[in-house]
Amino acid sequence: MKKFKYKAKLKGKKQKGEVDAETIVLAKQKLRADGYRDVVLTEIKQKKKTGLNAEITWGPFGSIPSKEILIFTKKISTMMRAGLPIVEAMVLVSSQTSNANMKRVTGQMIEKLNSGSSLSASFKEHKRHFDSVYLNMVEAGEISGKLDTFLDRLVEMLEKQAAIKSGIKSAMFYPVTLVVITLSISYFMLTNVVPTFQEMYEGLGAELPGPTQAIVDASNWIQNGRNVLGIIGTVSAVWLTNKLLHKFVRGYRKLKSIIALRLPLVGDIIVKATVARMSLLMANLLAAGVSVIDTLEVAKTVSTNVQFLDATARIKQKITTGAPLSTLFGNEKVFPIALSQLMAVGERTGNMDEMLSSIAKYYEEEFTAVVDGLSTIIEPLMIVFVGLMIGVMVVALYLPIFSAGDAIR
Repeated sequence: MKKFKYKAKLKGKKQKGEVDAETIVLAKQKLRADGYRDVVLTEIKQKKKTGLNAEITWGPFGSIPSKEILIFTKKISTMMRAGLPIVEAMVLVSSQTSNANMKRVTGQMIEKLNSGSSLSASFKEHKRHFDSVYLNMVEAGEISGKLDTFLDRLVEMLEKQAAIKSGIKSAMFYPVTLVVITLSISYFMLTNVVPTFQEMYEGLGAELPGPTQAIVDASNWIQNGRNVLGIIGTVSAVWLTNKLLHKFVRGYRKLKSIIALRLPLVGDIIVKATVARMSLLMANLLAAGVSVIDTLEVAKTVSTNVQFLDATARIKQKITTGAPLSTLFGNEKVFPIALSQLMAVGERTGNMDEMLSSIAKYYEEEFTAVVDGLSTIIEPLMIVFVGLMIGVMVVALYLPIFSAGDAIR
């Protein structure tokens, strides 16, 4: 929010003061609405924040959560359907948000709009926060003159995308939590419980059974600070190496993509989630009159999996030969056969966009079913795993005591 000094007339009397607004145009509109005339405005330049007071916008500090983007899009869509001009809608949304980065970005977009830029051009200034799918949907709506309709579709896409992410997170939350708890309990036992038993074993003076000796050795090893630092260093090195290879080596990304798709259940989840999102996006873009080539160019951005990226790129390249879209998708093994068969029906009936919407709904339901099934399988398996791990450790600790009791008899 900016500050402006104003000089104006109110009921024939000269007035001066300050007013807050996103832009000088909005400041003038605000004063005129209050009855001021002959308004002259001067922006009050605010001192640039430095040091500890500086606004941090780099890295994760400048990012906007996907939930905030969804709320922003919902509000803009609702206000435009109500007939509110886009600039006024933006100003209202900016005043309502509590996220500093969202407020900053909307303020910059309002300035662009007031300077004569189109809405899509204003959004494209902030590609860090709005992906290519979002930008193309806004542009398609603007070109077709149905921006409110496309914003509604964009909200639907963002909600379904959020549901897919939420489904994956919920499926992984339980096993990850159990693994963390198990590792924490194991660490506590190795560093606090096992040393107590070790003193007891020394008093017995007998040779320890193999499982017990292994746990005692593990306890001694993990209590050595250098070994713990070694584990942390190794994990950090592996993580950093993976990040660098993933960023700079395409062959490594492709290998990871192939492995991910071949993993039981995990691969099925990736395929269904990708096809669902891609189908919905293609349905919306084709309905807006976007060309098939441009639609495929945008559609390939829905996944970071190299197998899907390469397959979509090949389809885009071959579409100029005149081959049906369903045939080209059917030739790519990464896409399920059902997708090309359903697309062929859409081509025959001439309702490809409607068919793609139906395909998206079908694969969303399939995705939900697989995720629910995965949760059902993982939960009992993890409980058994945790029980066995802790049980084996406890039994191993008491083995020397049982052996000593047998020797006394």
